Amino acid sequence: MLLLVISYSNVSYSQSAAQTDPGFYLLDILLYRPVGLVVTIAGTSAFVAISPLLGLASIPEPHDAFQKTAGILVLAPATYTFIRPIGDRDFPYVAPLPKRTLSLPAKHISIIQPQPSVSPVRPSIQSK
Repeated sequence: MLLLVISYSNVSYSQSAAQTDPGFYLLDILLYRPVGLVVTIAGTSAFVAISPLLGLASIPEPHDAFQKTAGILVLAPATYTFIRPIGDRDFPYVAPLPKRTLSLPAKHISIIQPQPSVSPVRPSIQSK
């Protein structure tokens, strides 16, 4: 289990060398990550156990009981355990958003061009 945590953890890139403590890396790997795993499992179990009550709590406005509770019980400890770089002391850890650019294929972009104005043509009626 320890080998799994060490091999799949991110390298700390967000802090300068002056802010990191070499002793905290060992403490993070040996204590905080396993405790975070236990808290994540316990929070997930609690979330599943109280989900029927959350369904009732979601009936009135604003209908966000599931999102708030999942964020507190499951996502915060899981992010702290699995996504946070080793040696980062921030809790709750907020992962940086990936840089994405909006690129749409040309067929999805609709350009409205003005149509040339056409005057109505009057039919010519000739009598015989």
